[in-house]
Amino acid sequence: MSIAGVDWPEPGGAAEVIPLARGVALPSSVEVSDGTALLVRLVLADYAEKLKVQPGHRVEVLWGGPTGGRSLPAEVTEIRSDPELRWILQITGPAEASQRRQSVRARVELPVVARCGTVIITGQTVDLSEAGARVWFDGWGLQPPPGTPIDATLELGDGSFTAAGEVVRVEPRGPRWLISMKFPELTEQEQDRLRRRVFEALRLERLRQAD
Repeated sequence: MSIAGVDWPEPGGAAEVIPLARGVALPSSVEVSDGTALLVRLVLADYAEKLKVQPGHRVEVLWGGPTGGRSLPAEVTEIRSDPELRWILQITGPAEASQRRQSVRARVELPVVARCGTVIITGQTVDLSEAGARVWFDGWGLQPPPGTPIDATLELGDGSFTAAGEVVRVEPRGPRWLISMKFPELTEQEQDRLRRRVFEALRLERLRQAD
């Protein structure tokens, strides 16, 4: 027996849609699903439209199931802009467990000011996703262990963005530390703002590669 949430993403949930010919994950909201087809709304419509996905293109759909990540293959059958961008996807195969990271990550250098305990530090991002970042800092004192709170303010280009984070790992590189941090308590609006910056970085990288 098929189960919503396990064999296909439930309506009202979030999913990532990856056009296989483009290789970029697009954050989406699942509006309708019945086990045979999905209607998804693309969160970053402007970026999705630049990918020029057409009916007939194959995609992979990723979502968080009750016991971990899930994925299924599908095909785009219709594209609507009324006025928000929506895709109708025909499911073409069974769902399976997926270890693929759902957060889209881009290499981008942004100034960062962070507070770790009583220490104020400045650094620069190596890469960024809607779930966290890797940041170069000059080392100080003892290395913070995983789970240490670290509040970070990033300059995204459209203003400052402050998030309560946690240290995931520290990689010493001489006098500098590469700190991986996660942002576990962001609202959907805050995640969308980070996604927009990530997709802008991906767009610029594609333009550089095209040149």
